[in-house]
Parts: sequence; C-alpha cells; structure tokens
Amino acid sequence: MTFRNPKLRLDREGTWFSDGEEITHPRTVKLFSRSVRRTPEGAYQVVVGEECCPVEVEDTPFMVRRVDFLPDRVRVTLNDDSEEDLDLTSLEIGKGNVLYCRVKGGEFPARFLRPAYYHFASRVEYNGADRYYVEMNGKKHPIRFSES
Repeated sequence: MTFRNPKLRLDREGTWFSDGEEITHPRTVKLFSRSVRRTPEGAYQVVVGEECCPVEVEDTPFMVRRVDFLPDRVRVTLNDDSEEDLDLTSLEIGKGNVLYCRVKGGEFPARFLRPAYYHFASRVEYNGADRYYVEMNGKKHPIRFSES
C-alpha cells in the first residue's frame, strides 16, 4: 500500500491545514507545531519519527502567543507551547507593522500574534525620532524596521 503525503500549510495566524482543510485536533496541531524543521535548502517540513512531509509556511514557522514581563527579562510562549526568554536584540517591525523576533536559539523567525503583540506594545516607547524601543534592566533596546 502506498500513502501519499498530504499538502500541509501553516498560515500566518498559526492555523494548520491539510489538503485545504483546517486541522482542529489540539494534539495534532501541537505535534505538528513542535515538529517543524528546516531543510538544508531552507524549506520547511514536519518531521515525526522517520516520517517527513513538506509544509508551506505562509509567514513564519513559529508564532509568539503570549508575553510575560518578568522583573529582569521578557518571557514568550510560542505556538508549540515552548517558552523561552525573548532576545530583545532580535525585535523587528515588518510589513504591515507586524512584530517579529528570533526564537529557538536565533534559528527561526517568529511572528507575534495579535494578543501577544498588543500586550508587548504596551511597553514599547517612542523617542520622537522615528525610533521605537523597549526598556529592560535600565537599558533601551531599539526595535528595527525590516528592510523588506
């Protein structure tokens, strides 16, 4: 018996699709989100055990779902339910004023989903010279604007 690979897609809001149908089973969504890998050529795939399937990623493979401001750092929760300290030097504003950062040791880009974006934006300051920044531990961390 031959199995065909479904056409997997991850949209910009973190919704998974298989052959155009939304995947709604929570454990499947979590498994796929935790199993995204990048090929040497830069494409994305879902790897589970010895099985792999290409995945079309509309924007980024990871999304920031939650932001927690701690006394000495910012902690983010990603769509794969992992948590990590936010690298404030990786913050970037992209097209459409979408906020991005780097995650997983800087290996992957992550898009801030709306609730996380608005919560984080409550701490963003503007210096009046077209520069935005976040202050943490007495240091101002500028937020870059994307070139693309």
